[in-house]
Amino acid sequence: MKTLVKWFVKMYLTKKAVKEAIHMLNASFAAKVRAEGKEKVIAVANDVSTLISARLEGFADDGKIDDNELAAINAKDDAVLDKYLTDDGLESLIDKLMK
Repeated sequence: MKTLVKWFVKMYLTKKAVKEAIHMLNASFAAKVRAEGKEKVIAVANDVSTLISARLEGFADDGKIDDNELAAINAKDDAVLDKYLTDDGLESLIDKLMK
């Protein structure tokens, strides 16, 4: 069964499909920006900045990321992902990728 799933994913999860998914997400983001304005863009940019800074904070003190720092990074990632991803949205993305 695992081999079948792996084959299926390899057949449909191509570089082209990933690029198309990213382009679709970019178009969706552009539509939201038009509808919701610059405040939404600033909020998203702040969230991206939060994720980047979590990694830099974990790495900056000693050049390593220990277990506590990794937990803090994961917690920030989870909070941002929970803000933007839904099961329905992911299902829709998978359906579009697997056309």
